[in-house]
Amino acid sequence: MQIQKNTTARPAFQKDTLFVVLFVVYLLVPLGATLIFALSSGNGLDLGSYQQVFSDKDFLQTLLLSLELSLAATILAVVLVTPTVYWMRLRLPQARPLLDFLSLVPFAFPAILLAVGLNEVYGGSNSIVAVLSLGLVPLLSSQPFNIVGTPSLLICAYVIVSLPATYRPIDSSLRTINTRVLTEAAYSLGGGWWRTFLTIVLPNILPGVVSAALLTFSTAMGEFTLSSLFGIYTFPIYLSQVGQSDARKAAALSILSFLFTLVCVLILLLFLRSRSASRQQQVQIVTVK
Repeated sequence: MQIQKNTTARPAFQKDTLFVVLFVVYLLVPLGATLIFALSSGNGLDLGSYQQVFSDKDFLQTLLLSLELSLAATILAVVLVTPTVYWMRLRLPQARPLLDFLSLVPFAFPAILLAVGLNEVYGGSNSIVAVLSLGLVPLLSSQPFNIVGTPSLLICAYVIVSLPATYRPIDSSLRTINTRVLTEAAYSLGGGWWRTFLTIVLPNILPGVVSAALLTFSTAMGEFTLSSLFGIYTFPIYLSQVGQSDARKAAALSILSFLFTLVCVLILLLFLRSRSASRQQQVQIVTVK
């Protein structure tokens, strides 16, 4: 009896491996060239460009400011979008096409148009500013009411621009579970809406929420137009100014930005893996019992 070897899977495996290798080379070659350029000098390779970056006080100030604004925008976007999408799928599923359309609106309008519109609405003389200036809205009202050029307005603009990145992963995660069945089961056991959402629905869609948070954070960290038009000195503006005066320093900043993004992605993957492992362990314990 002769055993026939399966040789059909080997070419497919080789093609997949070749594709992965080419993709890695495609990503690493520009990074390697940028790193070599950042380290190169007239006397060979040195760390002079990185020393200049870390000795520049604007680097740390702008980086911390961008981190704070991006983190605030990420939290606000996730807190607003996640319960809204869950409620829509549960109570108003026929409105889903409208929500899909609204999530794509930021793609249709450029950031410069959004910045001009927000500056006009919240910085000019109109009915919205007049109502807010009456002191009827706690924590938001002042005399006179004007948030143009403040971090608060920039955070709101970040949320609007990153809406597609926030909405899509959360909506995709909610599609993978039967929200109505889970909610009705929780209601039958005495759980309220918020308790059901926080203890049952949210843990099931946590990978999508974390992915949405990462995409929102990355979008806000790299936004240049809004920061420039609002007059707030963030890290993308600092990177642009450095690129106009010192190319080696700009290359060093690019490598640091890549490493920062890579660390965020690795943290996300480790978090999701640990979360998945803990859930599998809980399922095994319940199965044994």
